[in-house]
Amino acid sequence: MSDSAGKERTPSSAGLDAPPSELLATVMQEAVTEGATDVHVDTWGDVAMVRFRVDGMLHERHHLPAAQARRIINQVRVAAELDVEATIKPAEGQFRWSKGEVTRDIRATILPTAPRNEATHLRLLTTPQDWRDAEHLGLLADERQAIQNVLNETHGLALIAGPTGSGKTTTLYALTGLEDLVHRVAVSIEEPAEFNLPHVRQLEVNPKRGITMQEGLRLLLRVDPDVLIVGEIRDPHSASVAAQAALTGRQVLATIHGRDAAAAIHAMHYFAVPYYILGGALRMVIAQNLVRRLCRACAQPRAVSAAESRLFGQAGVNPPEKVFEARSCSSCNGYGYRGRTGVFEIALLDDEFGLWLADGQPQPEIRKRLGAMGIKSAATRALEKVAAGETSLREVARLFWSTLADVRVPLSLDGSAPAGG
Repeated sequence: MSDSAGKERTPSSAGLDAPPSELLATVMQEAVTEGATDVHVDTWGDVAMVRFRVDGMLHERHHLPAAQARRIINQVRVAAELDVEATIKPAEGQFRWSKGEVTRDIRATILPTAPRNEATHLRLLTTPQDWRDAEHLGLLADERQAIQNVLNETHGLALIAGPTGSGKTTTLYALTGLEDLVHRVAVSIEEPAEFNLPHVRQLEVNPKRGITMQEGLRLLLRVDPDVLIVGEIRDPHSASVAAQAALTGRQVLATIHGRDAAAAIHAMHYFAVPYYILGGALRMVIAQNLVRRLCRACAQPRAVSAAESRLFGQAGVNPPEKVFEARSCSSCNGYGYRGRTGVFEIALLDDEFGLWLADGQPQPEIRKRLGAMGIKSAATRALEKVAAGETSLREVARLFWSTLADVRVPLSLDGSAPAGG
């Protein structure tokens, strides 16, 4: 089953209708207009393709002659102040694109590809006004207050977990907006630092300058921090330092890969942090993902099947009489969805949980314990958004099929499982 909405837009095969000097500007304008987060330009021999990632999904946008693609890549080199002669080496840089009142910071990567081609990836960074507002993330008022209560404490470890592209860094940045950092010394180590955080001393990992994650953490702990922000825990050293810093009276905010709160806790133990350390340090886990919002202009209602009704019921959600499916219209550029919103599993962990965890617990038991504590999974939160008409069952199945399979619910979705399900 495809998760595409309506008819997929047919990519232009006539190249870009723009003067050679304005090819990059035209691509950027289209990407910003459609709400793309990433632009990919690839060349294969004499042909090339431009693709946009919109709301997490990759879409073909243009088929064009390789000569046009090479001009776009060269214009990226100039804009990012990269060496225009060095076409045989990977290159990274940044530039700012502006038109009228719209401005985007762009992170650019250019790769040489076999046999004699090139590709570029442009990441359109989120605008500051989007990530500084926790409400914008999709957090409910009671969820924001619960998080605020944890952040008001002077010590403890808070983890933001999720798969790649689930908005972990955006949430991490937004949480700093809930804290009083004027009266605290706040430091961060990131790879890379996407935005300037007010009242935070930001250190960027840069091995060429001798700043590794290990060395950066050592330096930051020597400057008397009250709040330590770790862009991503990805090795035993960063995991151990984050946990130990939380135990020694500092507040630590960090992201980590994990599909849910139990997986995030297990990941910390996998990185050689003992359970008795985790039990004393961990105060909160926010596990999240992003679901696409249905386009309000073209979404179509339909009746809920018996299997789907059972799915809602087993997830603890009141089954709706109808759900909405994505279609296609000009308002959503033919995609059927407009924008994304977060779905969160927010696990607030008290001393009792810490003592239980300290004895060492397998991941399934951690997941079962969190459920018994009344903590709703991100999949359940997503189904609540389906019931509210914000997103579709197909979108939830695309992101949470393994979780839905865990509860053994025969979700048919017109008689077929999602691709890979």
